Amino acid sequence: MPEATVLFSVTAAVVVALVVWVAVVLKTAKEPWARPGAAVVARTADVAVEPEEKAAGAEEKAEAAEKAEEKAEEKAEEKADEAKADEAKADEAAS
Repeated sequence: MPEATVLFSVTAAVVVALVVWVAVVLKTAKEPWARPGAAVVARTADVAVEPEEKAAGAEEKAEAAEKAEEKAEEKAEEKADEAKADEAKADEAAS
């Protein structure tokens, strides 16, 4: 019954490949389930980072994001003002 031998060989190869794939995926996972408020000490570049320091870093990132958003809004307003000024000039020239 050579068909059974081939079937068992192929099945074994597939199972081994799946186990290797799962091991690789679990080792390279970025742990999206980790929460910043957890009492676990995170390691970054071989330096322990306490949860309070991690939270402070998150606050700084949030502030930087807010500032960037404000700058983007200001630029959009400036462009809108320039467009209105250009329209006014075009209307004056047309009159």
